Amino acid sequence: MTRVLVLGGGPAGYVAAMRAAQLGAAVTLVEAREVGGTCLNRGCIPTKAMVAGAERLQHARVAAEFGVVVGEVGLDFPAFMARKERVTTRLRDGVAQLLKGRKVDVVAGRASLAGPGRLALDDGRALEGDAVILATGSEPVRLPVFDWTDPRVMTSDELLAIDHVPPRLAVVGGGVIGCEFASVFTRLGSAVTVVEMMDQLLPGEDKRTGRSLQQAFKKAGIAVVLKTAVEGVAAAADGLALRLADGREVAADVVLVSVGRRPVSRGMGFEEAGVTIDERGFVVVDGTLRTSLDGVFAAGDVAGPPLLAHWAYHQGAVAAENAVTGGRLGVERGIVPNCVFSSPEVASFGLTEDRAAAEGRAVEVAHVRFNGNSKAVIEGEDDGYVRIVCEPGGGRVLGASLIGPRVTELVHELALTARAGLTLADVAATIHAHPTLSEAVGEAALAGLGRGMHSL
Repeated sequence: MTRVLVLGGGPAGYVAAMRAAQLGAAVTLVEAREVGGTCLNRGCIPTKAMVAGAERLQHARVAAEFGVVVGEVGLDFPAFMARKERVTTRLRDGVAQLLKGRKVDVVAGRASLAGPGRLALDDGRALEGDAVILATGSEPVRLPVFDWTDPRVMTSDELLAIDHVPPRLAVVGGGVIGCEFASVFTRLGSAVTVVEMMDQLLPGEDKRTGRSLQQAFKKAGIAVVLKTAVEGVAAAADGLALRLADGREVAADVVLVSVGRRPVSRGMGFEEAGVTIDERGFVVVDGTLRTSLDGVFAAGDVAGPPLLAHWAYHQGAVAAENAVTGGRLGVERGIVPNCVFSSPEVASFGLTEDRAAAEGRAVEVAHVRFNGNSKAVIEGEDDGYVRIVCEPGGGRVLGASLIGPRVTELVHELALTARAGLTLADVAATIHAHPTLSEAVGEAALAGLGRGMHSL
């Protein structure tokens, strides 16, 4: 029986462990903290629980527009955060049960790579196997310009445990994490300012998307400062003063620093054992997730961008299959949905308009706005659009950018279309139920073919 050791119990690690067990391997998973890793305990799940709560609060505030009388609307923040913890605990316990049901041996503790097929635990124990999967994840970047001894200066880890709604929240970094927390806390009642050194919010998305989100933030009362670096933060008479490179200051009670994440790879014995690490600290893998050390694989954040839980799931499963069977199954990087649970939501995948232009690649873009979509108007959320990038002449779908209501759900139809090699005409020929938000996808395809019925 093949013996597989998995270092790290986050999305890549626990999926790798379960897939290896499904394939008949004897699996030991080592995790220093909680199973589920950052995503389940300090990332995707708790943040989306907060997004859901903030969304309910906003719905209550506008209920009168629907003829619903709810009385005075208020926020019980301890209860709000307690629900977040219940959701997290329930899902973490579910993962633990899944591992137990598949007879994965979970070892609580820290460990390092001690060579091919060997892990050394900090308590002196050693584990041996036929293959090792490294899935140690990532952690927030803590820039040295900030005083991390001040409890009011936080990463996403600390903000998820805050016990009050700060009157003023400054967010350093307008990426996914920063934009999601900005949306949540402005709905909870904070005055929010986002500072981003690049020229748009969500720098990885198309510029059109960044501008659209900025407009939505302005409408929501979120201040956005672009193309400005942060030099530090200092104590002020009434809180904190965020110092900007252009001489301005942003007053805040709490500062969230969300400038990216770095791999957890240093001090883990990887390099000493012979695993190649790049200049940023990511483990170098080939297309089958093998490292430079025979029998050692890597998956998830530690193996490099994109740092997404669903990408980690996919990598974990592939790494496990190759580790157990000796196969050469590859990971498909071209079609990985990117979802931002801001308000409004943002989603994309594949070839973007900006990248196509930069590469001089000829494409067409099919476009429709949500303000003509019946369900979006019914729900009172009709800002945003669907943009589909395809080959000229309504050819194969190559990518898409969406912003608006529930686009984090809608994006997958288009991702599947691209993966299957289908065309814009195939999307247009698919009957979309009425009234639904997904009609916007079909209408965009029709519009791209010059046959739009509910758009001009």
